Amino acid sequence: MEAGDWIALVAVVISVGAAIISVHQAKTAKDQAVEAREANRLTREQIAREAAREQQAAIDAEAAALREAEKVELSFYGNGGSVVVTITNNGSAPVTDVELLEVGAGEDGPWVSWSVNRNIPRGPLVRTKRSILGRGESMEVATWLLDAGGQHVRELPQSVQALVRFRDQSGQWWQTTAGDEAPTRVSAPTDY
Repeated sequence: MEAGDWIALVAVVISVGAAIISVHQAKTAKDQAVEAREANRLTREQIAREAAREQQAAIDAEAAALREAEKVELSFYGNGGSVVVTITNNGSAPVTDVELLEVGAGEDGPWVSWSVNRNIPRGPLVRTKRSILGRGESMEVATWLLDAGGQHVRELPQSVQALVRFRDQSGQWWQTTAGDEAPTRVSAPTDY
């Protein structure tokens, strides 16, 4: 073989080697691109799972807060022309800033507004607010139902309604009524 043939043979071997290296590099780049896409897919799935977990945790927390708020219960009894509203915390944690906002008749009649019982000059039965109501504790408020002229109506209705606002242990504000309606979350009052 002549020197020119050897040079040509070496050139062919180098060209084939370069082609093999180029093909290998292209395959490696393609494999790396596939791996990168797979890694991105797995990352997106992980982010989606985490978002779903966070969303479920928020739903569970909201449901737990509602279950606790439902444990603040109202009851009523009549006492000589006065309606005593009892607010009881049957929840597992104290509630704060408890306030009786409204009392009214659950039926048509002469009753249009309410006030605390004016025959009781002071004491716990005329306080419509309480800073804290511990687990298992109750507060009572003696009220009068009034007519359009603001006069006490001694005749009591068959049913009474009331609206109470309070704040739960996590700082969420709620309003609740007696009956089957679930408590509703409300904004903080402007005086807080």
